[in-house]
Amino acid sequence: MGDVEEYREISIVIYSIKIFIINIGTLYIFLKLSCNKTNKVRNLFAAISMCIPSAIFVIMKNFVNPLNAIIFTIMILTIIFKRMENTLLGYTIVMTLLSLCLSNSFYFMAIAISSLPLLKVKNDVIIFTIINLIYFFILYVFMKNKRMKNGISFLRKETGNEIFDMLILNISIIVLFSMELFGNYNALIEERMGNSIIIFLVIMFITIKKSFQVYYKQKLLFQQLDEANNEIQEKQKEIERLEEENLNFSKRSHSMAHKQEALEYKLNQLLMNEETTKEIGIAAEIKELSKELYQKPIEELTKTGIQKIDDMLKFMQSECIKNNIDINLQITGNVYHIINNIITVEQLEILIADHIKDAIIAIKHTDNVNKSILVKLGKIDECYGLYIYDSGIEFEKETLENLGKKPSTTHKDEGGTGMGFMNTFDTLRSCKGSLIIKEIGKPSKDNFTKIIMIKFDGQNEYKVISYR
Repeated sequence: MGDVEEYREISIVIYSIKIFIINIGTLYIFLKLSCNKTNKVRNLFAAISMCIPSAIFVIMKNFVNPLNAIIFTIMILTIIFKRMENTLLGYTIVMTLLSLCLSNSFYFMAIAISSLPLLKVKNDVIIFTIINLIYFFILYVFMKNKRMKNGISFLRKETGNEIFDMLILNISIIVLFSMELFGNYNALIEERMGNSIIIFLVIMFITIKKSFQVYYKQKLLFQQLDEANNEIQEKQKEIERLEEENLNFSKRSHSMAHKQEALEYKLNQLLMNEETTKEIGIAAEIKELSKELYQKPIEELTKTGIQKIDDMLKFMQSECIKNNIDINLQITGNVYHIINNIITVEQLEILIADHIKDAIIAIKHTDNVNKSILVKLGKIDECYGLYIYDSGIEFEKETLENLGKKPSTTHKDEGGTGMGFMNTFDTLRSCKGSLIIKEIGKPSKDNFTKIIMIKFDGQNEYKVISYR
């Protein structure tokens, strides 16, 4: 009876040493996989602290419950490793489980090798010593591998990976199963267990290998997807660049069209002046033609004193006359202040052309008997600006939502391009001006329907004020 008790005590000591060695191996693997750079003194204290989970595991396994012992040991190891690395809890748990699995796997491998006929020994202590020597040799060879030298790259990243989580889950189940099934040292030294362990190890490493294969296939797929996404993004950037170039070209073309028309009109006016027509003998014919074309006399617009602006206003007046639209111009204050301090002559010229042209198109699409445009330019309500009143149709909701974002027009067949407001917003952004669209009411014979108010107030605002 005394021999049995003595043997039992020796077995418990051997088993305790085995658990301590496995935990030391777990610590070593964890440090290698996470590419730990902490000092050797700290690692030494961590190695000594492995006595705690080892002792707790042995006590709980013998007196409480083996499964609870495993779970509690994993918890203790996780806490120790987290204090060492200061990493996220989820990442530390995964790394702990993987390290513990590898350590147990190497130990099982050592047991399998020790069970070969060449190493057949009857003494438990000698067998135990051989197993540990083989274990340390396997651990050394595995961790000195080139791929393991600086840790595994994807293990150093604290990012979620479903395939990697699945791998750890599989390994964790294997670890728990192996620790429960083969945890008793006495059972391991039985000769009949050798074949079972070898079969178990083969299954385990096939599972691990397949899991890694799935991971690397997924990694390759993600890499291909990233490359495809990068290519798509490059193409998208190229498309955006071309669209921007096209938009800028359209803006310039739109502005040049106004200037060209104004110049053509001015050239025609020069050709039709009295001195020229007398020289070529067609003065009488032109007078007669003017009487037929214009039923009422053309009122001379107020002059701003700026040649390009006056020429553009005169051209727009001629466009209004062609469409039987009355146009009036009110100049208040000094317009020179605008072109000298706020925007350029060309910008002001295009603003006038764009919005009078839009007003003409809006009036052409109404049955209102009141066909009139009022242009106010200069200092209005203590602020310099340009106001365009018209009696045409209201804006459509979609047009108001897209103003300044993309070219939008519902009258392409009338010459509308949507570029007018794109140019306007560009100009207002450059001088921090504001655009206010005020809709007064439905078309009527007594009033205007809307006002386009361009204010050089430094507020850089866009507002729509509508009766609707």
